[in-house]
Parts: sequence; C-alpha cells; structure tokens
Amino acid sequence: MTQMEQMAISKSIPRIRDIWKTILTITFAWMFDAMDLTMLSIVIKSIAIDLNISLSSIGGLLLSAALLTSGLGGIFFGYMADKIGRKKTLSISILTYGIPTLFVGFVSNWQGLLLLRLISGFGVGGAWAAGMTLISETVHPEDRGTAIGIVQSGFPIGFMLAVFLSYTIAFSPNGVHPFMNWRLAFIAAAIPAIIMAVYVQLKIPESNIWKNQIANDQKNIKDLIKDAKNIKYLAIAILLDTIAMMGYWMYWSWLPSYLSTTYQTKILSATQNLSWLLLTQMGAVLGYISYGRIQDKLGRRPTWVIFTISEGILIITSIFILNIIITQEIVNSAFLSIFYAVGFALGFGTGYWSAFGAILSELFPTKIRSTFSGLAFNIGRSINFVSPILVGIVAQIYGWAYAISLSAIAVFITSVIIWMLPETKGKHLE
Repeated sequence: MTQMEQMAISKSIPRIRDIWKTILTITFAWMFDAMDLTMLSIVIKSIAIDLNISLSSIGGLLLSAALLTSGLGGIFFGYMADKIGRKKTLSISILTYGIPTLFVGFVSNWQGLLLLRLISGFGVGGAWAAGMTLISETVHPEDRGTAIGIVQSGFPIGFMLAVFLSYTIAFSPNGVHPFMNWRLAFIAAAIPAIIMAVYVQLKIPESNIWKNQIANDQKNIKDLIKDAKNIKYLAIAILLDTIAMMGYWMYWSWLPSYLSTTYQTKILSATQNLSWLLLTQMGAVLGYISYGRIQDKLGRRPTWVIFTISEGILIITSIFILNIIITQEIVNSAFLSIFYAVGFALGFGTGYWSAFGAILSELFPTKIRSTFSGLAFNIGRSINFVSPILVGIVAQIYGWAYAISLSAIAVFITSVIIWMLPETKGKHLE
C-alpha cells in the first residue's frame, strides 16, 4: 500500500471514542431487532390460543411474515443508505420495526398481527443493511471482523432478552396458557428500540468513507450495478445467505415451541426450559465475538467452514437428545448436564453469522455497498419465509424431530458454497 493510500484510510477512520460509540449503539440496535424477531417464536402457542388460530398453519405464517418483508426492507433501505447516508437510514429503519412492535400489544385478531409483522420485518431488513455497512466503513480493515462480531453478538443478547421478557412479563404460571401476558412483553420490547432510533440520529457520526465517495467518486452507479463481477458475487452471496438462513430459521423458529412440549408434559420444568435457552444464547454471544476475531486471523472462508460443520453436527445431536427426553422421559442429572453442554456449544456454533457483515461489505464498492449487501442478506430472509411453514408441514407427517433436523443439511451445504467467493480478509474498502 502506498503512503497516499495509508493517509486516505487514516482520514476515513474516526476517533476511537466515536468508533466504540458506533459499535455499541449498533449492537444495541441489532439486539432490539433480534428481540422483536425472537419473542414471537416463544409465545406463539399462547397467541394462537388467544386469537383462536391454528398453530401449524396461521402460526407458521405469523412466524414467517417478518422474514418475507425483511428482504424488501433490505433492498429499499440498502438503496436509501447509499443515497442519503448510513446513520439516517439506520434510524428510520429502527423506527419502522419499533413502532409496529409497540402496536402488537394492542392487536385483537391475527390479520392485524400479520400486518404489523410484515411492516416490522421491512424495518428489520433495513437495520441490518445500514448498520453493518456503517460499522464496516468505520473501523480499521484489520479489525473489521472483530467489530462486526461484537455487533452481531447483539442478536443472541436480544434473544436472551426476549426469553427474559417472555418468562417474566408474559409468563403466567397459573394462567389458562403459559404466556397469557404476551401483549405486555411486546410493548416492553418496543419502547427502548424507539428511543435508540432517536439516539442514532442525534449522536452517531456518519461514515467518512461514504461522505468522501459521494463527494469525489465519479463512477456511475448504473455501471457498478451492471458490472459482471459485482453481479456474480451478489448471486453467490444470495445463495449462501439463503441456505444459511434456512439452516438457522428451520431450527430456531420452532425450537422454543418444541422445547415447551417438555414443560407441558411435566418432563422438564419451566426453569429448566428457560435455562437451556439462555445457555444456548450465552454460547452464541461468545461464539459471535470469537468468530469475529478468528476470521480476522484465519480468514473468512476457513473460519466459516470450521463453524458451520460443527454447528450441523450439534443441531443433530441436540435434536437427538431432546427427542430422548420427550419420548423416554430421561431427566437424570447426568443426562441433563450433557443436554445443557450441547446447548451452549450449539449457540457458540451460530457465531458464523458474524461473517456476513464483513464478507458482504468487502465484496462491493462504496456507492452500492449497502444496496448489494442489503440485497444479499435480506433476499435470503425473504425466501426463508417458507422455512417455518415447511417445518410445520413436515412435522405433521414425520414429527418435529425429523422436521427441525432438516436445518443441519442446509448448514452443511453452506460450508461448500463459501469457497465460491474470494478471500477478503483485511481488504481496504473502495
């Protein structure tokens, strides 16, 4: 690298204090995003009872709704982030999922709930596209994976908060069904997200790389969009994300409901259910952060393969153990210790989601970075609106254990697809 290039990079990177403020703020934003997506999967059975709907059909549709529109949100807000700036777009997208989540607390029928979930999904897609692009352009190239790993850890933290709200505010041990107060939990989840949107707009600095490119780069956006290399990388990235999303949502959208079977049949207590879910997410926090650092050392592709193969094996193992608990009612302390250990390791394995923010940002030039990153990540989400529905259908025929285990196959496939993309570790953004 020339001295001029080094000077340009140093000028584009803000002060350490601003870097950490941006990292932590977007971590919180992603945390509220995850809390919004996850809580529904925990309380869906109680919602089905209250709104008098079928769990396997309408329930699956409700779980899938936000995934469907997140792709559209990623496209729209990704484009807006390239046009009007990263931080302004991030703030608007957080409001787009925060406000509908607030109104979920007042919904009276499943049609209204479906509409609100569709709108919130639109905002969720935009928050990822704008937030990850902003982080990628804020930190030093050698630390990009680590920073994104920290931000991505907001997702399991949000999952844990969703579990906490569900089992404190929503949970009613003496009620007709476990989560009678689910409306209050959604209201509690929405308020901090709305506050965060205002904070982003007022306190977070805009990307210097984006501002410099808008002012000085004369490249035509249409030419960049039509460029054969960019189109090729976009297509591969969409394929990778779609299959990876399938592996994730097939498992995690229905697992809390499947796990609750042990509570309803008195095999495991509500506390044991809660403990296992929290352990998986504690492992995930460590996994996301560790993955970020490891990918900065080993590279994007080798780290992905190590984590995804491990995760596929752990998915099969966890379903096997849970199926034994449900069918044979084995609940001795030794067996439960293995169950908890596998849960922690399973969560750690999901750390591969820290790869996308870095890889996608490093594949595309600044003028289309957010647009193409949003497309790649969120089209996969939209396509995967079918995943929870598919699992519900397969479960009716073959049972929940076989249906949820399909996710392992998808995860294994991604360990091959990743080699279709170039290694981009430490790349200086154009």
